[in-house]
Amino acid sequence: MRRSQLTISQVLAMADTWHQWNKRWPKPNDSREWRSIDDALRKGQRGLPGGSSLAQLLAEYRGIRNVRRLPPLTLNCILVWADEHHRRTGRWPTQHAGQIGAAPGETWGKVARALQNGSRGLPGGTTLAQLLAQKRGARNHMALPRLTVRQILAWADAHQQRTGTWPRVNSGPVRDAPGETWKAIEVALQQGNRGLAGGMSLYRLLVKHRHIPEQRGRKPRTN
Repeated sequence: MRRSQLTISQVLAMADTWHQWNKRWPKPNDSREWRSIDDALRKGQRGLPGGSSLAQLLAEYRGIRNVRRLPPLTLNCILVWADEHHRRTGRWPTQHAGQIGAAPGETWGKVARALQNGSRGLPGGTTLAQLLAQKRGARNHMALPRLTVRQILAWADAHQQRTGTWPRVNSGPVRDAPGETWKAIEVALQQGNRGLAGGMSLYRLLVKHRHIPEQRGRKPRTN
């Protein structure tokens, strides 16, 4: 049986009604009618001009994102979005940061995949964390800098001179090492991460090298 003739305005009106009832825009596999409309838009049938698709029509007239024709990305654009995120939240985005406020329809997860896979005009082979570490000096938790006992002791000395007490695990950020915390140093000392031997703790390190009195059942007074 011959399908009824259609116009672009009619298709858009049908799509608007579908969206109103279903809270989403139609896709070709939602029904035989939408599949027929998509075919007609592609092939120029039922009075429609052809060379299009349902997704392209909704992208053009309703601003709906066409996942098969996503706009290209550039490193500069991603960095601009990251700067905006940092200004707004005080943190650099990760792949789990959700929607990108400055780019409706984009998410940090999609950007991260494009950076890694080399899609949407990007060279590929990198991660969002690596890009921000290289271009913005952001701390990459997958590639933390190496630590040495000498450096940790220097930071501890500076902390003691400034506060009058030695640092402990919950002393928070290391003032002389932006992005570093005494908790992260404790974990590295215990587990042997980041170039350290392991099997140590911040407390025992200070006992050994700064001669903090070792007290049974309690730690020395620290800050």
